[in-house]
Amino acid sequence: MSGIWCSRAARIVLAAGLLAGAAAPVRAAGSLEIQGTRLHTPPDSHEPQRALIALRNTGPDPVTQVTILCTFTGAGGAVLDTQTVSVPEIAGHAAAQAEAIYYSWPRAGAATCRVAEPH
Repeated sequence: MSGIWCSRAARIVLAAGLLAGAAAPVRAAGSLEIQGTRLHTPPDSHEPQRALIALRNTGPDPVTQVTILCTFTGAGGAVLDTQTVSVPEIAGHAAAQAEAIYYSWPRAGAATCRVAEPH
């Protein structure tokens, strides 16, 4: 009887491990590409500027917990601000969009974004 109990307990532990493995987030930032960044400057100077970021997951697995750093630059390439954007999940082979907001002055002339290295 104890052999049956051990076998059953082993199956329960194995099943729990498989469920935990399936629920674990996949972080494959290497398959994430930034396809483009566009700076949106509204006509009203009191409204913030936005870096609109087009992303694509080129891999088959979902990408989760991605951090993107966007640097807003002004005249002569002077760095005005760097904003962090979090993207919770992008499905495999899917496209997504994100946006970073620049609230400050002077107005930015450009924005460049990159995927932050995982820690």
